[in-house]
Amino acid sequence: MNFLASSASIVIAIAAVLTFYTALLHLTRKNKRRSFLFRVVRDLLVGLQTLQLYFVTQDLHLQYPFLLYLFVTLLFLSGPLNYIRYFMFFYPGGQIPARIKVQILPAVVVFLGETWFYFVNQAQSQAVIRDVFSNPTRYAASYLILAGVIVSLIQYGMLLRLETRFVNSESTREPVLISSAIVILYMVNMLLIAAGFITANRVVMNFGILFIGIAGIVYLLFENRYPDFYQLVAREQKQERYKKSLIQGLSRDKIIARLRELMEEEKIYRQFDLKLDEVAAMLFITPHQLSEFINDLLGMNFASYINQYRVEEAKSILVNKPEESTLAVGFQVGFGSKQSFNTIFKQQTGTTPSGYRKQTMDNRP
Repeated sequence: MNFLASSASIVIAIAAVLTFYTALLHLTRKNKRRSFLFRVVRDLLVGLQTLQLYFVTQDLHLQYPFLLYLFVTLLFLSGPLNYIRYFMFFYPGGQIPARIKVQILPAVVVFLGETWFYFVNQAQSQAVIRDVFSNPTRYAASYLILAGVIVSLIQYGMLLRLETRFVNSESTREPVLISSAIVILYMVNMLLIAAGFITANRVVMNFGILFIGIAGIVYLLFENRYPDFYQLVAREQKQERYKKSLIQGLSRDKIIARLRELMEEEKIYRQFDLKLDEVAAMLFITPHQLSEFINDLLGMNFASYINQYRVEEAKSILVNKPEESTLAVGFQVGFGSKQSFNTIFKQQTGTTPSGYRKQTMDNRP
């Protein structure tokens, strides 16, 4: 095995191991939202596909053709999975639209065909897999693989277009530029692997595998550096949509709806020094207008509005995480001191945080 093949093998193996490790990290989270469970499944599938590229660099598929089972299916599946992942972060808890679900249908059809190919007449299918890398143009399966690559490239292109819409925003510019560069690197490497495969050129294919492994490792580092990247982009998208709606006229309903979004989804009340003018700036209105809206429509002042969210979350944590101290709970939900936490909590519930925890725990069956 030459230096290029060895390097490609080592790098793609590292990428596969790290991808599986990342999936296990997500699986061990305490609070597993639907988006993170989906992320585990996606990372496991990406890890499997990466591992299969390692098998190719080692020529293990020539001895054990079954190692490449599902490879073509995953080519057709990776794009739609990325789209679904984006949707889950943009609309947490929302129903995935049919127009996104239908993109999985080609992968389902390919899965059925690939399963039939591997399990019916196994001797013939194994002979084809051993020969297809030497004489790819002789087999229809090669063109199906190319079709899968094209589908993936189109999907990645659409994701790239979606991400680059937020490159002009100061809060998302840096992560969007890095993410976009990684996506482009993925696309170029997929083309290299496809070109190397269809021309039976192992050097070109190994170059593609080497750099797609590097891209995979860089992406995992990127996820570690920007763990909230997708939430950040989703927040920017909502803000952009909200700004456009304001252009059509100042609507109290739209402002209150966006305010509730900031509180219930983005949980900005956790900032202990959150000020009226800061929230007003997020809503593109004046502090006076925001104060007026909260007073007129919700019947309370700004501080009371913020504190009710803090107290509600504190009540949940006090009961569900008995190991957390009351002081830690107060800081976690946005109170700046133990005294302010105790005072406001008692005003809203009639008891202190520790008293509330004791009462609730005692009343449990």
